[in-house]
Amino acid sequence: MKKLALAALMTTFALSGCSTMGMDNERTMVVEGQTMNVKVINIPSFEVEIAPRKAVCGLTTANGTKVESECLQYRQTYQKNYTTLNGNIQGFTYEPNYRYILDVRQEAVTDEASNVVKPIWILNEVVSKTAE
Repeated sequence: MKKLALAALMTTFALSGCSTMGMDNERTMVVEGQTMNVKVINIPSFEVEIAPRKAVCGLTTANGTKVESECLQYRQTYQKNYTTLNGNIQGFTYEPNYRYILDVRQEAVTDEASNVVKPIWILNEVVSKTAE
């Protein structure tokens, strides 16, 4: 009986460690001009085109202050308009006046301070780099 109780207790601890309750893996984003709630998931590979010039964008600092900065512009290769990327692509070094096609992956990472899941992009491969 003691072994059964101990096994039940160990199972409870193991399962509670795997719980994702309390993690908010949804974000509100503007997608093609519409505000939508989207779920952040891992994507192993997708291609994006990086514009030859950065755009002016507003970023929020760690203390919540809005600052103006320059951000990469990206689009899926089949899209017409560019979107600003609020952040960087890990492993990618941007050079102005070049148009890039990149193979990247998206990983969902939990921000420890807010317990919110956010996407990060990581470079898999530079598919092409064309001077403009």
